[in-house]
Parts: sequence; C-alpha cells; structure tokens
Amino acid sequence: MNLNLPKVAVSDRISVVQRVKTNERTTFANLEGPGCIRHMWGTAGREGNGRNAIMRIYFDDESVPYVEAPFGDFFGVMHGLPWYPVNTRYLSVQGFSGYNCYFDMPFARSARVEVESGGGDGSVYMFVNWHRFPNQELEEPRRFCARWRREAPTERYGEDFLLLDADGPGQLIGFSYGVRLYDDTDRWSHGGGDNIYIDGDGDHPAYLRGVGGEDTFGSSFGGALHDPETHLYAGMPYYTHADVGQARPAQRLVGYRFFERDTIEFRKSIHVRFGSMRNDICATSYWYQEGPVRPFFEMPDWERLQPAERFESPWGELPKGTHDLPLPDTGSWWVCGPFWNREERAMEANLEAETDFDPEATFDGMHDEQSPWLTEESREIGRDVARWQKRFALRGFVDFNHIFRPHIRGTPSNSRDAMAIARCVLEVAEDTAASLRLAWDDRLILRVNRDDRMDLGHHGAFRKQTLQVDLKKGQNTIVLKLSNTLGSNYCGWAFAFRATLPDGSVLIPRAE
Repeated sequence: MNLNLPKVAVSDRISVVQRVKTNERTTFANLEGPGCIRHMWGTAGREGNGRNAIMRIYFDDESVPYVEAPFGDFFGVMHGLPWYPVNTRYLSVQGFSGYNCYFDMPFARSARVEVESGGGDGSVYMFVNWHRFPNQELEEPRRFCARWRREAPTERYGEDFLLLDADGPGQLIGFSYGVRLYDDTDRWSHGGGDNIYIDGDGDHPAYLRGVGGEDTFGSSFGGALHDPETHLYAGMPYYTHADVGQARPAQRLVGYRFFERDTIEFRKSIHVRFGSMRNDICATSYWYQEGPVRPFFEMPDWERLQPAERFESPWGELPKGTHDLPLPDTGSWWVCGPFWNREERAMEANLEAETDFDPEATFDGMHDEQSPWLTEESREIGRDVARWQKRFALRGFVDFNHIFRPHIRGTPSNSRDAMAIARCVLEVAEDTAASLRLAWDDRLILRVNRDDRMDLGHHGAFRKQTLQVDLKKGQNTIVLKLSNTLGSNYCGWAFAFRATLPDGSVLIPRAE
C-alpha cells in the first residue's frame, strides 16, 4: 500500500498496561496528528478468549469507528481461541496471545484506540508504535478500516456470506475468515470461494470469482484434511476436527488472504462475498477508503459474539439480517430461472417469461435428464421449475448463482449450461436517450420496451459494453437474458448494469 505520507517522521510509542472493567470502554492511545500508526501489539492474557473484548479505532474526531472487531478476530485469531501461530506481511501472532499488526493507519488530526471488555475485569497490555509528522500536513486522504461480521447459520447452495460492502475510492487489503462446520451435506469448501464485485455502479465494473473455498487461501484439494500453515499472503493457520456428536468430526478452520502484489482497487464501491454451506462463519475485512466509514454490521451482545457447539444454543444462532445494516440502494430486479441451456436452446427460444410478466407464474425450465436441477434435493427446494423472484442489486450487480444454484454436491460449477432472465423498469419524465452500461461474461440478449431483442454477443471474460437506447416518457421495461458456461471465471453468472441520462444523472432500476 503506497500512502502519501510526509517525509520527516518522528518515532513515538504508547506503552501501557491498563485495567479494563466489564462493559466499559478504556482508551489505550489518544494520538495528536498528523501521524500514522505503524505497529500495534497487544495481549489480554495467556489463556484469554479473543471474543471477550472489542477493539475500536477512531480517526480525525469521527464518531463512528474506522476499526471495530473482537480483539482476537482483528489480529486473525478467531473462534474465541487464545492464539495460534500467524506469520504474514500484516498480521503476526505468537504464543501466548501475542497479537501484532503492521497496517499503516494515517490520520490528520487524531487517533484514538479503545478496548471494551465483556469477559470480566482484567488487564490488557499494548504497544502502539507510531510516527509523528511535526509542522507538516497530511495529504493522504485514505484511512485504514476493519470490520468484523458473523452469520450463523449461513445459507446452503444459496446466498453467499457477506464479508464487506464499502464505498470508494479505496483499496482492499485482505480478510481473515473462520468456519465452524455443522452442515454435513457437503464440504465447507464446496460452497465456493471469494466473489469480489468491483464498481458495479461505476465506470469500469470488474468481477473476481474464486473456485473452492480452500483455493482462496492458497491450499488445494477439498478443504477436508489440511495441516495448519501460515505463509506471507495466504494460508490456513488454524485447522482442526472437533467432535460435535456427528458420525464424523467437523472441521474448524481459519484462513486469510492479503492482496499485496495483486492489488484490488475500487473507485465507486466494493462488495465481497464468500461461498457457504449451512455453517457458522465469521470474517474480518481490512481495507482503505477515502471519507468516513459506513458500517454494514452492528455488533451483537456479548453472548452472541461467542461461538457455539450447535446452532440450537441460544447464544450461537446469528442468522442473516439479525445485525446487518442497510446497504446503499442501487436498484431492484425481478429474476426468473433457472432454465437449462444445453446447445443454447433457452437463449435462442422466445420465451413467455420475456414478454408476458406475471410474478406468480411458473415456467418450464427446459430441463432434460442431464440437468442438475432435476436432482431430488434440487426438486425439494423448488429449483426444478423456473419462477420469478425479486432481488436487490449488489452495488449494481445481479448474481444468479445466489438464487438459482442447484442443490448438488461439488464445487460451484453446477450452474453451467444455464440461462436466467432479469427484468426491471426505468422511469423517465420525458422522452429521452439513455446510455446503458452492461458488463457480463458468456452471452447476453437485451430487450427494451418489447422492441426486437438485441443479441449483445459473447464475452469470454467479464467485460463491459455501452449502448445508446431511446426511452419513452413514463415506465420503460428492460429485459435481459444471460447464459452461463464454464468460462474463465469458473461459471460466474452475474451482470452489472447502469443507466445514465444525457445530463449525467443515473436511473435506478426498479422491480415494478
């Protein structure tokens, strides 16, 4: 990370041992800017629980913390464990619970480091090594951010686990990711890996898709039997099997991935998800951005911070949406599928769902005996029949894999040879031209207001295309069909959409 910092730096250190009391916030460092935190070390005891305290860091007198995470999880130690070895460019953990981080954290006016305890009175030890920039101004606009989120249970063969949603401009540094496996339907790693949606509401959309979960962390082959390993930019430093009363022991693991050489920058927005089965998942994301941070998750109470042996435990369940905060509104769509698209049959056909909209209607999905949507499990969840569902866009993206993935074991390539339809309304005050910016891979067909369909062709990788269309006063219907094959992004089945008027204003698509 190349930050624009003043040239003359004076080294300084905060070195404290502080008593903390339950449910109270204790300040460990109160720094006057301009400056930059270079290193932090802390420990809460030899056999401590890293979920019994929350660390918050504030910059430049902002009331919302830029950093908010359980103490251990911020340093990459998850599941309430006291410690395990971590040795990376940014995080280092040594016995016993010697937590270190090396993220640069610049600030113009002030920085404040707080710890809140929820696990009883005790002592926390901390170093904050930082640089002062006397008689100089800080021109760097970006600030370091970190946020933790937990969901238990996550969805199986459906919506992926949300790691991060942030406003640009900025840069993703990486994330730490923890899984406690309870779902024996399929391997945790077969839920899929990282899916990174960049600037779907901007000028240059990009979509980065992983394969299996273990592949994201530089490992391979199944995610079922791995030795704990810690490496410079990616690794799984914690991997064990626990007896949870099932026939086979269940994995508990932590992985991390940092984007140092393969930097990930975003100008408008970034949205990050990770494929999941029905497990207990948590993650801490690390990034830089300009402007105040916008939280997307609210910390639960102390009991619900703790991992549980089973979902039935009253403090263990933390289902989707329980503490999630609203995300920016980039529109909504009706989506219809899944359709079986062997030999492009579904793409070539003029389907009733393209022209006659009835949100209660169901349609023949054109499946044959080879279709993965005809398995017994897929039938049980109703994915053997095409139907309409309403979805909110993810920062301009719509990902059909979150909605129409079949219930079938294996890495998430099972949606290939598929097609789905998306429909929205754009409303304008008068007849006007509009610029549609679409990004996708595989083949896309577009129809505007029942006009002849436009075959926009096949993209071998996720690429954008811009076209001009005429919109009529009032509501205008946009319908698109997107196919899915085993391409360069391993069956990614997503598109990004933005409509812009001549005056530069952006139309928000709506599911009418």
